[in-house]
Amino acid sequence: MAKRLVTVGDLVVDLLLEVRLPAEADAHQMSPRMLLEPGGACNTLLAARNFGLEAAALGTVGADFQGRMLLEMLAEAGVDVAALETPPDSSTTTVIALSDPQKSEHVFLGHYGASPPIQLTDEALGQLERADAVFIPGYTLVEARLSPLVEGVLDFMASSATPLYIDVGPFLGRLEQTGVERLLAAADALILTDDEVRFVAAGESAIDACRRLLDAYPDLFIVLKRGAAGSHLLGRGLDCVCPGFSAPVVDTIGAGDAYAAAYIWADLQGYSPQECGTIGNATGAANVMKAGAGRNAPTRAEVQALLDQHNTGLKLSC
Repeated sequence: MAKRLVTVGDLVVDLLLEVRLPAEADAHQMSPRMLLEPGGACNTLLAARNFGLEAAALGTVGADFQGRMLLEMLAEAGVDVAALETPPDSSTTTVIALSDPQKSEHVFLGHYGASPPIQLTDEALGQLERADAVFIPGYTLVEARLSPLVEGVLDFMASSATPLYIDVGPFLGRLEQTGVERLLAAADALILTDDEVRFVAAGESAIDACRRLLDAYPDLFIVLKRGAAGSHLLGRGLDCVCPGFSAPVVDTIGAGDAYAAAYIWADLQGYSPQECGTIGNATGAANVMKAGAGRNAPTRAEVQALLDQHNTGLKLSC
């Protein structure tokens, strides 16, 4: 039976425009490419579906055009959206993503959606009870309307054996230290980049800060993403580097979200941590070879092709 991933919040519509960065005032540009795709945690959900996981979303989308489109896209991909809240007159979080393929850089211009506070409903609780893994992106943790939902999820996870994966993200520095400490105590695995280490390590940012963090939270496992350089895994007696994969870069948007989906899938399938890191790296590389993410998230076949090309000997189980 397929394992089940439940994500919490960060349900976003991305409008992707290909541009030259930096974009300057009065220097008008016409983009050669425009994509309208699910973004944020939707990237993780859709990549998870491509790997064969069951996937369900908790949180909210707006009762607007973007929300209706997002629900339709997720449902078409087989994501369970039954527990999503769509309050009347609410709006959907929307992001304009400006991507420069020549520089492999992007800029996000975002607007959080609006709605009444979102609670942990009985239907959402049922999804958590059926989950084999729960994933919370850092953006969720600073979205005010989702605070009651997050509180409910963390309370549930405190007495649950289901693993909790938290992707730190660039906004977690907005949390009070007490909030950060609660997350660290609740998480089974922390997924982050070098730039994000300081948000959970009291302002420190080197790899040794991760090691000191593990001294304080010995049950925590750290997955440090380093793009083309691969990933560094720390915790539970392990401290190792998983090499990255060279790939032609079209667009880096969504690569971290896809990495998270692949790592969680591999972890649930019983691969070793080093194998999980390698599969995650290959998925991130497969992601950057295509524009945008969303419905363009890497397929298992694309990831397997990269693993074979680099003679890893890894075979992705069905």
